[in-house]
Amino acid sequence: MEKTQWVKNGIVFTGGEFKRAAIKVNGERITAVVINQTEKLYEDNANVIDAGGCLVVPGFIDAHVHFNDPGRTDWEGIETGSRAAAAGGTTTIFDMPLNSAPSVTSLSNLMNKKKHLTSLSHIDYALWGGLTGGNLSNETELEQMSKGIVAWKAFMCNSGIDDFPFLQKKDLKQAMIAAKNHGKLLALHAEDNEVINRLTSFYKNGKEKNERKAFLASRPVSAEQSAVSYTLDLAAKLGTAVHFVHISSAKTVGLIQQAKRSGVDATVETCPHYLIFDEDDFLETGAILKCAPPLRPRHEVEALWDCVENGWIDTIGSDHSPCLYSMKSTDSIWDAWGGIQGVQFTWLGLIDEALKRKISLQKILPLGTANPADRFGIGSRKGCIQAGIDADLVFISLDESTFANKESFLFRNPFSPYENRTFQLKIKKTMLRGKVIYDDRSGLSQEKSGVCI
Repeated sequence: MEKTQWVKNGIVFTGGEFKRAAIKVNGERITAVVINQTEKLYEDNANVIDAGGCLVVPGFIDAHVHFNDPGRTDWEGIETGSRAAAAGGTTTIFDMPLNSAPSVTSLSNLMNKKKHLTSLSHIDYALWGGLTGGNLSNETELEQMSKGIVAWKAFMCNSGIDDFPFLQKKDLKQAMIAAKNHGKLLALHAEDNEVINRLTSFYKNGKEKNERKAFLASRPVSAEQSAVSYTLDLAAKLGTAVHFVHISSAKTVGLIQQAKRSGVDATVETCPHYLIFDEDDFLETGAILKCAPPLRPRHEVEALWDCVENGWIDTIGSDHSPCLYSMKSTDSIWDAWGGIQGVQFTWLGLIDEALKRKISLQKILPLGTANPADRFGIGSRKGCIQAGIDADLVFISLDESTFANKESFLFRNPFSPYENRTFQLKIKKTMLRGKVIYDDRSGLSQEKSGVCI
């Protein structure tokens, strides 16, 4: 029989509020949350963890990472990616189907990836499957794949990965029908490929001498809006559940919000870099902040925060997209890899920014806990602190700060736009299914106890 554990003296985020409470854990699951209990709750032989007045929140769920495993582990790998995530309070990730090699666009690739990842991760994980123009016709295989993935992912523009072609507009309808038939969400990188190709050609060959400005101009908000509008119209007709990843503009969020009101089953993710950095940061820093869609002007950043405060953003994903430093240190910005390394600092950065803006954490925390758990169908196991749920817990001190320097980076390649930033909070402990896997004093547990969910 497994020993009972108690977490005491925490300010616990449960039922959408912070409450002084004790948490009882048996094995891997929470079995009770006791509010404002003063007398002794636990047996003499119980293991008691003192939260010491920290906020105790559900382990964060990052539904958007590229850990590139197998095939490109010199870029990252689930072992290094998951340890960085754990140090940042993330206890569950969903790994995208591309950037591993080969991409997860077939049943054999999916099964091989699942087998390969076994016993490598510090945290729990699920896998995305990829829909492309090349696999849509194989209905039987897609049906089999759907049983082993958390959701489908597709691109509406060039993905940058040769074995993951984007969906032509003529293919999108078929992809949406397939996703609906499989009972799975379809997530989309929504930028209009025709617009991007035309503008990229124009700005590469034009008079704009500043390549960074030219890159920004080649992927305008209008390209995002065009792709999202086209998808929403189809989703309204077909009844497909869609999820828009890394949305960069409040204007686009407004389109999605309007569609939601009309009954479209749509949700929207944004990323910490769109809420923290702006295009001036990119113009100054360069390729380390290159991503697609690109960073936007400061007024767009603040407008996105308004969307967060209004409840129009559903989830936050890091879109951790690592690479070798040599892939950033290129002669031309056009040739640099587009992606930001940040999984370790997602929630440190977001909570820090929210506190500066006096936005309540009650609005922020669900974006990385209950909301993704519910949207992706794992709410019976993850995303909140209540009896019956996995004991994934994060202790956060608001009385201490965190300085992000190279020595603290736990992802594989030690560079990040978050370097030299100070966050006015600290992750003190991360627990995965009842086990402490990270402690700010002793560091990361060597045990890799993450499982595929």
